[in-house]
Amino acid sequence: MTRAPIRARTGQGGVGAAPGEPPPGPVSSTGAAPGNRTGTPSGDGSDSGCNRGSDGGSDGGSDAVLAGLLARAAELRPLLRAEQQATEDRGTYSPETHDAFWEAGFYRMLQPRRFGGLELGVPAFYRLIAEVARGCPSTAWCLCLGAGHALQVGSYFSERAQREIFGLHGQLVSPASGNGQNTVIERVPGGYKVSGKWRYCSGVPYSTHFMGFGTFPGVEPDAPDRFCWFVVPGGDYTILDDWGGIIGMKGSGSNSVVLDGAFVPDHFAVDCTWFDESAGPTAGSELHGNPVYGGTFEGFAEGEIAAITAGTAMAAVDEYVRIITTSTVPHHAETVLRAEHPDYQRWLGMGLAWADAAAAISVRGGQLYEEYARLSVEGSDPFSRDKGARLNDMYFASEQLAYDAVGLLLRNSSSSAAADGQAMQRYFRDMVATCTRADQLERMAAAAAGAYLRSLAAT
Repeated sequence: MTRAPIRARTGQGGVGAAPGEPPPGPVSSTGAAPGNRTGTPSGDGSDSGCNRGSDGGSDGGSDAVLAGLLARAAELRPLLRAEQQATEDRGTYSPETHDAFWEAGFYRMLQPRRFGGLELGVPAFYRLIAEVARGCPSTAWCLCLGAGHALQVGSYFSERAQREIFGLHGQLVSPASGNGQNTVIERVPGGYKVSGKWRYCSGVPYSTHFMGFGTFPGVEPDAPDRFCWFVVPGGDYTILDDWGGIIGMKGSGSNSVVLDGAFVPDHFAVDCTWFDESAGPTAGSELHGNPVYGGTFEGFAEGEIAAITAGTAMAAVDEYVRIITTSTVPHHAETVLRAEHPDYQRWLGMGLAWADAAAAISVRGGQLYEEYARLSVEGSDPFSRDKGARLNDMYFASEQLAYDAVGLLLRNSSSSAAADGQAMQRYFRDMVATCTRADQLERMAAAAAGAYLRSLAAT
């Protein structure tokens, strides 16, 4: 089995390998499939039936498959923790970890069963990502944003496009980015030629495809421009060695992608009418007979980050337990384990409560996503902009709880826990990186409030 981080390399010790180490297998300067992986990985859920709302109405087979995936993620936790520093150093998780995810079926959780996926639904996906983040937040970020866009492909692209995209390697690993720079998109027979640079393509090191969006010329002459999502298969894009210079999430594989005249056939570009609202059936909900493929991007995307941060908070709880059960209370007349002191118990209890609440909000958001999608597909109630915006802000609230939990536990650990290379410091840095992105509650809350007020006025 050939395996390699798929990225351009500049100089020695690039992010495709740890400094001073050779790349783990052939490394291409263009996006390509991670080896010749064909066939059906283990845990295919072939007896599970079509999920109709995981963690809220799924059948027993789907529940069993999810339980197996969660158990596998828990088994991998010690390895992910042992690899945290190496993951930061290389900018992504190891090829061996990628193989473990591939073989377990982690990349197929949201992929339609019709095309070899598990179709386990949004709450289940969030739960798995949180479990992986408990082992390594950077790894979970890279996995999540590589695997999560199977939901959008399964929802909005045509049957022909889905068959070609999902069928290329049996599992989809595809980052998405709207951060296009110097883009040039021109109409050619049968499709488009696309050039430009897209930043923050989290999940790209092991990608099979890349998804971007941009302004496309109309299909017919003189037709208006179209705002589209598009898909490019591996081999048609270059991954730059430009990730890792921020405070945290250094191993999230959020590299830039460059396209140089890549051909995008017509059926690999779809109008982005589903970003923040949707009404009625979608191509995917009709094709797969499952309303989970009828939601909006805004109602889902920030939930991925909330799941990652909920898992990060639980990782900090684990580390705090290790610290207080192996060290004594400072400046205390008697030798007392911190775990036996009420102050440290109180701080642990608060951190645990916030971590549990963050995880619960994440999963509940996934359940609401599926409920809103079902109502929309049935024609009962559109998946409106105000619903998506409020879900988005729920996820931000979950992230705030996770941030507070990690900060509290770091402050009440020890100075040594804040040293370079320590897990608690890394979790805090990861949370800082997460909460300094452009999309935050302070920026987005007004949009949700405005949409909510308009919905009230409409009634």
